[in-house]
Amino acid sequence: MLPLLATAPVAGGLAYLLCYGGVRGPVDWLMRTHAHGPRDRAVVALTFDDGPDPERTPQLLDALDALDVKATFFLLGSKVDAYPALARRIVDAGHEVGNHTYRHPYLPLHRSRSVVRELMQTDRAIAQSTGVVPRLARPPYGGRSPFNVRAFAKLEKRVVLWDVNSFDWRGAPADEVATRVLERVRPGSIVLLHDARDGGETTIEAVKQIVPALRARGLAPVTASQALAR
Repeated sequence: MLPLLATAPVAGGLAYLLCYGGVRGPVDWLMRTHAHGPRDRAVVALTFDDGPDPERTPQLLDALDALDVKATFFLLGSKVDAYPALARRIVDAGHEVGNHTYRHPYLPLHRSRSVVRELMQTDRAIAQSTGVVPRLARPPYGGRSPFNVRAFAKLEKRVVLWDVNSFDWRGAPADEVATRVLERVRPGSIVLLHDARDGGETTIEAVKQIVPALRARGLAPVTASQALAR
């Protein structure tokens, strides 16, 4: 019994990694999730998870406006219900919005009907506040199983993951976050960032460094849908 107990955390960790958005696997190959766009197009998508946040999102929107950049915001339905005017501001500014579920659960641990309910609640919140029903969706932590992906497909959602993780949530200084992104980014990349977190100011400062550096390389910052377009 002890060996089984000892291996349970290891098995759980491996299962998490196999479902984590930063790791591609059979689920993605068979069910056509998207971690990046075509590599022959000189574009990079900046995406922001977990908002809207009443403190950081307005600052980020101001920074993106000053940089003349349109990005993709994967919104939580619960946050949209709490701050509908802020969700509206994101759309009015010309940014793209995606569905990031209502409460941010780890979806592989949930039944398909629960996943559908999370997505529908979030669609309703976003539609009520912005008039837009998002076509893109991102599972929290990138966690997905075949059953989850089918639930997304049932609601005609395109599952968007990422191929560049900024790890901005770890608390590194802005220049380190920017360096990490710029070392890994390629044409067609989708970059994971967060606009709703403690210390989110460093993400905004990192974006101010990332965007000019991308343009200097001939890479245009775009929305996720634009990056995925063929």
